[in-house]
Amino acid sequence: MRYLIAETSWATMELAQDLSGTGPLVTRTDRPEDLQHFLRLGGLDLVVLDAAQLGRDGVSLPALRHGAPSVPVALVAASTDPRQVSHWLEAGADMVITPDMPLAEVSARLLALARRAHGRGTETLRYGALQIDLRRRRVTLRETPVKLSPKVYEILEYLSLRPGRLVTRSELLGHVYGYENEPDSRVFDVYMCNLRACLTTAEGVDIETVRGAGFRFSVRGGDAALAA
Repeated sequence: MRYLIAETSWATMELAQDLSGTGPLVTRTDRPEDLQHFLRLGGLDLVVLDAAQLGRDGVSLPALRHGAPSVPVALVAASTDPRQVSHWLEAGADMVITPDMPLAEVSARLLALARRAHGRGTETLRYGALQIDLRRRRVTLRETPVKLSPKVYEILEYLSLRPGRLVTRSELLGHVYGYENEPDSRVFDVYMCNLRACLTTAEGVDIETVRGAGFRFSVRGGDAALAA
């Protein structure tokens, strides 16, 4: 998962720092006016911003929803006034969290929000004998752990959350590297080869290369093998 966090307050700065060590990839910006730019680039699973930023620098919930309707928006707010929270939710926010919430709870809430946007009801994706634990970032095949480097795991996670969908090379690189310090194309090809090698015995699962277009996580037999 990759979260985009607008660091416009101490609360969001601390949250970005804390989340960076819990698993998800984090894109951080102290320029809220750049939120739309990052959303257009794609590869994001969640946007987090301080509620106090709404109405400033052109930032609004309707604009964020228009720019990326499928990307969830979580607000950080000190106020939990029911009327205000209701207003934010009606305007397009998907969740409101407070700075005093324990990190474990915030992390679980954000992951739940991000995965449900992909239609996943639980933390584990199951494709036949292949299981991907989104919270622990662990992969097992026939209940045997599969050792993947962090980058290779991110590639698998991104593709497996979008079964059957064509994912461009640019989109995948943008998600894994956040459009920064992208590797030589040969390094990326090695990652893909390593991932495919790990999945050779995963019957019914394959990563197809669509020449000149990108990649597709293919599941033979459709999504029936997926436990949402």
